[in-house]
Amino acid sequence: MPDIEIECYEFEHFKSHPHIVHGIFAKAGKTRPENSYSLNTEMNSSDKLSVIADNRRKIEKKLGTKPFVFLDQVHKCEIKVLKKDETDLSKIFQSNIETYTADGIITDMKDVFIVIQVADCQAVMLYDPEKKVIANIHSGWKGSVLNIIGKCVDKMILNFGCQPENILAGISASLGPCCSEFINYKDEIPENLWKYKITGKDYFDFWEISCDQLMEKGVKKERIENMGICTKCNTDTFYSFRGEKTFKRIACVICMQE
Repeated sequence: MPDIEIECYEFEHFKSHPHIVHGIFAKAGKTRPENSYSLNTEMNSSDKLSVIADNRRKIEKKLGTKPFVFLDQVHKCEIKVLKKDETDLSKIFQSNIETYTADGIITDMKDVFIVIQVADCQAVMLYDPEKKVIANIHSGWKGSVLNIIGKCVDKMILNFGCQPENILAGISASLGPCCSEFINYKDEIPENLWKYKITGKDYFDFWEISCDQLMEKGVKKERIENMGICTKCNTDTFYSFRGEKTFKRIACVICMQE
């Protein structure tokens, strides 16, 4: 097999913690010398399941051979908590890929990759270096309305004793304020979020919403990193439902290693 080149983005403040392995993967990679392939990881898309499985293996090979936990994301605010003292590790390690129905996941388990898949929605990664806890959140506009980010921070506090001021946060490439038009916003978005509407337009700044939802829970502004890349403006690199009407997704992955 030719050597595989996979484009993967990282958050700078996570990179300063060597036991954190993470990546926001681009939509396509290249094999040498000229062939290209899609790195779509979404099972419920137009690609064959065999292709999806192969794409997931490429990502596993890039990051390591540890088990991957995918979510069946349903645009609600269910958050799965995996505690090392309460979770059947043998099931995860046996299957290598485990799936739960939720839109967020929190764990203190080492050597388990937790995955969010997106195409315009945000993947919001959280890490508490004091309590050694990570989280990964799927937050689209419905997630913003439900404040799944704030609920995830609450669960980190409740289940693991995390202090919000210690948490590092990263917001993936996602739909930017340049492209997040909601012509029916009065029916879809509650009035308390209308302050994030761009003046003179029916566009909303969901990046700012996410930052504020984190800070409202006590996460420090300087510990939040936003990639600031709009997926619809960059369909050559990232999948965009708004831009392409695609059900394909990129993978956003984080893990704590021993």
